[in-house]
Order: sequence, then structure tokens, then C-alpha cells
Amino acid sequence: MTPPDKILISGMDCLTSIGVPAEERAVKQRLSIDVEFLVDVRPAAQTDSIKDAIDYGTVARAVAEVCAGTEFHLVETVAEQIAGRILEKFPTPQVRVLVRKISPLAAPRADYVSVEIVRPVGSL
Repeated sequence: MTPPDKILISGMDCLTSIGVPAEERAVKQRLSIDVEFLVDVRPAAQTDSIKDAIDYGTVARAVAEVCAGTEFHLVETVAEQIAGRILEKFPTPQVRVLVRKISPLAAPRADYVSVEIVRPVGSL
């Protein structure tokens, strides 16, 4: 059996209202998101046609829609909702989502806080 191929979209910038206190959610914050999904790329590679591929632009727009669609308290919730949307809309057996909240702490300073999840089809 051939190992599954993967497509990785790395470092997507999303602005969203996120944070536990309402004051934090009042100002949109930057998230950096990676999405990796399993797919057999051979059909698309053979035909060189987007019709035989998962259009990663469409995947990126689905991620942006999740971020723009609501307020969040936790990065965990953002990751779960993105995973659910991708598994619902695209033909992949598994997705990995990494969400980074950029500059989440004033003191002590941190570059980011992140949550990474892996979800197979049927797990949500």
C-alpha cells in the first residue's frame, strides 16, 4: 500500500476575535494556521487538472470563513472548528490543524501559543 500523500498549507494569517475576557475579544487578534490533509495526488498529477485535485485556495477560504464567522474564547475551539469544516467539505480521511495565537502574552512575552490537533473522518 502506498503511503498517503499530504498537502500542507502553512502560515495562513487570520484575524479573529479571540480571548477569554470580553475586553480581549473586542480587538481582533492575529492567528497563524497550518492545515495538512491526506490525499492521493496521483490522479491530479497525471491529468494536471484542478478537477482532480483538492483546490487548496478553496481550503484556505474555508479556514478564513471559520475565523471570521464568530468570536472564540479558546484556540482549541478554533482548531476543532477548522478541522470539522475541512472534514465536512473536502475528500480527505484525516486533517492536522495547528493554530498559533501570535503575541498572546504581554508579560512574560511569548511569540505565540499554539494548539495542534489531528482528526480522522468520523471523529468529530
